[in-house]
Formats: sequence, C-alpha cells, structure tokens
Amino acid sequence: MKKWIISFYRKNKKTILLILRITISISLIVYLVSTRIESFSDVIEILKSSNKFLLLLSLSTHALGTYITAVRWKTLLNTQGVRLSNTTLSVTVLIGSFFNNFLPTSIGGDVFRAYDASKKGNISLGSSASVILVERFSGVVSAATYAIVALFLGFTAIGHRSVIIPIVIFFVISLILGFLIINPSLFRLRKITSKFRFLRKISDKLANVSNTLASFKKYKVVLVEVLVFSFLLQFSVILNWWLAAMALGINLSLTAFIFIVPVVAVIAMLPISIGGIGLRENSLVIIMVAMGVNNEKAALCSLIILFMLIIMGVIGGITYIIRPYFEGKFKRRST
Repeated sequence: MKKWIISFYRKNKKTILLILRITISISLIVYLVSTRIESFSDVIEILKSSNKFLLLLSLSTHALGTYITAVRWKTLLNTQGVRLSNTTLSVTVLIGSFFNNFLPTSIGGDVFRAYDASKKGNISLGSSASVILVERFSGVVSAATYAIVALFLGFTAIGHRSVIIPIVIFFVISLILGFLIINPSLFRLRKITSKFRFLRKISDKLANVSNTLASFKKYKVVLVEVLVFSFLLQFSVILNWWLAAMALGINLSLTAFIFIVPVVAVIAMLPISIGGIGLRENSLVIIMVAMGVNNEKAALCSLIILFMLIIMGVIGGITYIIRPYFEGKFKRRST
C-alpha cells in the first residue's frame, strides 16, 4: 500500500500539489471571511458609502504598474540584444497577470513572461529567465528599501511585536543576492551544483543563466535605471492599496502602506498557495487590524484588492485568447 501511494504521488505530483495549493487558497479565503466578517449587511453598507472615484483610481494604478513593468523589462532585454516594443511587452505582462492567478506563488506569471520573451526575442529560455531574475531581484531590493525607510519613519512593530530584526535580515539577504547578481561566480555556484546529480542534469541551463547574469556586470547604469523603475513600480502598488483603503474610510497614512506592502508581498511569495491568494489577504488583514483598523473594513479592503487582481487576470486571459488572432492579422498585412 505504501509503495502504491509513493508511486501514485510521483506520477501525479504536479496535479496533487496544484490541488493542494488551490485548497489552501480557498481555505484561507473562507477562514478570512468567516473570522473577520460578522455581518454581511454591514459590509454592504461600507461598500455603499465607499468612495467610488478612489476605487477606480486604485484600479487604474494596475495599468500604470503594467506599463512600468514593461519599460523595466525592455531596459534589461535591450542589454541582451532583444528589441521588443513597450506595447508588445505590456501585453505579455498583462497576460502574465492571468497566469499569476493560476500558477503557484505570486511569481507564476514570470514563467510565462520568460517563455514568451525567449520566443519573440529569439533568445534562449535560460537568458530570458535570467533577465526576469534580475528584474525580480530589483523588485526585492526596492521592497527591502521601502521597508527600511518605514522603520526610520517609525513603523517598527506590528501590534506589540517588533519587526526590526526580520526586516534587517531581509535587507541583508537582498544585499547578498545583489552581490550574486553583480558577480555570480562569487560563491562558485558552478562547482557546488556539479556535486549534485539532479543539478548536473541542468548544468548547461545553469551555465547559460550564470553567463547572462555575468553579462550585467557591464551594465551598471542600466541596473540603476532598472532599480529606479522598481521603486516606481513598488510605489504604484502602495498607491493601489492606500487608495483602496481610503475609499473604504480606513484611516491609515500613505507611510503606513510603505511599511505594509513590502511585508505582505514577501509573505505572498511563499509557494504554498495559488498566486499568493489567501496568504496576501490574511497577512494584510492581520497587519491592518494590529494598526487599529476595524475587522470588517480590513477584510473588505483585502478582498477588494484581490478582486482588482482578478479583474486584471481576466483581462490578461482574454488578451491571451485573442492575441493570436491579432498577431496573425498583422503578419498577413506585413506580407
């Protein structure tokens, strides 16, 4: 029986893990609603009295974030000799938001983006993935920097628990990763990976990734530009959450969300749910309630932010379906 179970798990590992992550996400959302919302009539009243203009403004920040992500991505791809337009990359980023809602962790869309760029830009998947890695790392650095700034602005605790040490550790890890990006041979990762059989199987791909990362040593100015775009992108997320909170009458300052967003974003990256759904909402509510926000307003705010992400995902999914039609039409015209 034990051997059958092990064999069944190995054959169906991906499906089992996917079902498990979906179950975790649904369970976390159900838990959030059942423990934080006492009266749905009160929730309806909060929605009725909400500032609809601020909600629309909050939703619009996703369009801004999509464009900034495309420009940041284009800046990095240019260093690899890839010339794709901001429009093309914006569409791919938008489609990536669709996959973010269905693939594990909140970086599932990056898998699609890496594949799509390698296909359209005619570069190896390893090089494309390395570009995404550098891009994602710049986001981690910007998040860590915002968190450090929040500490200096006085946000040193969630409720009665200090967050100074975890944030400092997060910042230090980000710096170490930074050294790896600038100098990937620093810890002799090639030699380390050669000692493990499962890593040797993908040694060529790892070498390709390493070479691409090493190439960025020549583009320090580009890396600075990318970091600036990451700060702008992170700020657009902060605006998104702050505007949504203000629309519901939640009295938290913009400075508070400079602290909240990076912390929640890191938690949402844990690979135990689909697209970070459930983890993001519950951690956001816990922090907001610890800062004195009403349970129902905090829960509603987190669900509205989730709903906005789902809207973007749906738009991305529709774009994914109709894109081949427009690309085919464009090719026919060009020939």
